[in-house]
Amino acid sequence: MKLILSIDKKDVCTIEVWEDKVPMLAKQFREKLPLVSMLQHGKLLGDLIFFTLPIVAPWENRYLTEDVGRERKAKYGSPAGAVCFYSPRQQFCVVYGDDASDEPLPISYIGEVVEGQLELKVAGLETWFDQSRLVELKLADA
Repeated sequence: MKLILSIDKKDVCTIEVWEDKVPMLAKQFREKLPLVSMLQHGKLLGDLIFFTLPIVAPWENRYLTEDVGRERKAKYGSPAGAVCFYSPRQQFCVVYGDDASDEPLPISYIGEVVEGQLELKVAGLETWFDQSRLVELKLADA
């Protein structure tokens, strides 16, 4: 399934959610999207933007954040593009740069950015200084 992430009504990137690895979460996205939230920066967690969604889901494709970063660095040279969902706080998280969290925090590794990496990086850097912009997540095929 592909999703579009928009900030202040401007499409920023396309995300692929791995339905085979996170079927329950993907089902909820299909039922509830589009959704609007408030964009935040994970300043203490690295090059990460995130926002809260009204989705409650069990862990799927469970990883530790440090392992997501390590795996992406080995495969792509950077953790940028990793997309995760932190169930306890209902947070949708997207890594936009090279600095990823190295803490052993459990997370659902749900997909990756497949288009718009440069636009995402610019948006991530802007979010460092300008949090609380409106972010929308919608189905790409809707």
